[in-house]
Amino acid sequence: MQANNRCYVAMLGGLAFAVGAGVARADSVNEAETTGNATNNTLATAETIAPSSFTPNADPNVFGFNPTATIHGFGGGQDVDFFSFTTFTSGPAYFDIDNDPFSFDAYLALFDANGTLLGESDDSFPTDPGSADDRDSFLGVVELNMPGLYYIAVSRYPNTAIGTYTETEELVRPDGEFGGNAILDGEFGNSLFEDSGMQLEKAYTLHVTVPEPGSLMLLLAALAWRRRVRREA
Repeated sequence: MQANNRCYVAMLGGLAFAVGAGVARADSVNEAETTGNATNNTLATAETIAPSSFTPNADPNVFGFNPTATIHGFGGGQDVDFFSFTTFTSGPAYFDIDNDPFSFDAYLALFDANGTLLGESDDSFPTDPGSADDRDSFLGVVELNMPGLYYIAVSRYPNTAIGTYTETEELVRPDGEFGGNAILDGEFGNSLFEDSGMQLEKAYTLHVTVPEPGSLMLLLAALAWRRRVRREA
């Protein structure tokens, strides 16, 4: 995996932004796992973030304007929450835990479709918009070289991914500050964590910002929305 070690603020351009701007923001995604259970703790049981959940970002606490999905979940203890998403183009992505008030020391891990570790983040500093503590993780900017299926996992430090690797590259947030590490030679298909268990009532918010994929997806959503408005007019 390649990682770009530069400040990148993604802007939706041209038609995608102009059309997407007319589409109402999608509702936030609520984690399906209920408090006290452990149901999305593995790659195989990951909760899917639907493409329709990614909309042009309008949250002042999230960098840039690229398509973003917002997930509300519960973690803490030994809980690991896996979420899957699909990109339709390659390009930069970033993943942001925003908790105010601060809930727990979050850790983020990004995996490819095979379960190979691509990046991880514990703390991110200085504290980024939307966070009350620099123990809120921020992972990015990560270059996703191939469109396709990816997984992002949320856990509580020190319950971290255990895939072995020897080479990393420091990543930056879109404002140029520290944003975790890219894993350049992760062990193939090892998506295991130190531990896995039931969740605690520790709320978190995760923003998943993907490469400008959805230009096509947003365009189709916008056209469908416009057709619906015309029918109801």
